[in-house]
Amino acid sequence: MSLDDDVPIPTLLRLAGREPLAVGHLRYVFQHPGNRDELIKVMRADAVASRWNRKGRWAKRLPRTRHYIGYLRELKEYIAARARSNGEPPIARMVGLVETDLGIGRVSEKVVGVDGSLAPTLAAVYERGSCTPALEAALDTFLGGLLDCNVIVGDMHAWNIVLGSDSRGGPRLVMIDGFGEKHAIPISSMSRAVNRYRTKRLYKRMLAQLERIVPISGED
Repeated sequence: MSLDDDVPIPTLLRLAGREPLAVGHLRYVFQHPGNRDELIKVMRADAVASRWNRKGRWAKRLPRTRHYIGYLRELKEYIAARARSNGEPPIARMVGLVETDLGIGRVSEKVVGVDGSLAPTLAAVYERGSCTPALEAALDTFLGGLLDCNVIVGDMHAWNIVLGSDSRGGPRLVMIDGFGEKHAIPISSMSRAVNRYRTKRLYKRMLAQLERIVPISGED
């Protein structure tokens, strides 16, 4: 093939001007314009300016990947969890990266609710019906999946876990972000026992968080 051959040049996906499906602390979540079963997450420019580009935040600029370090962490953990386990880790299925007019986008499979829209967060589910036996069972299965697949969790809270279905089945609880090694000394990566301990600790903290959202029965 010569340089003169007619080779199509990839174009940027146009997301600017589109309404995001959700707005996170650091990212916008868009429907993939070419695939109804996928989502694209892009970094919010205001979050990048505040967290990475603000004067005095030099430590945040040390990683070569800068504000995309979360993408690298999540993609790496998804690959590691799949490579080291025969099971299906309860984390969102990563698809890859895509160039958009809002910067690099991280593509993942959409987890949907019973009506086909974005699956509700664990916080929303809990707020609607408190902790039902079915939800308790789903929580137990979720924790068991994290431990069995040795998933390293960087941040676990009731807003980055959703209850829904994807190509792997469901409904079940799925962590949509916040997974991957965050510590400078990767102890969780080096020790499965340490990772189990940390995961259980984060899980207990999340349960306490849920109780603050909706107090247990009998409390005012």
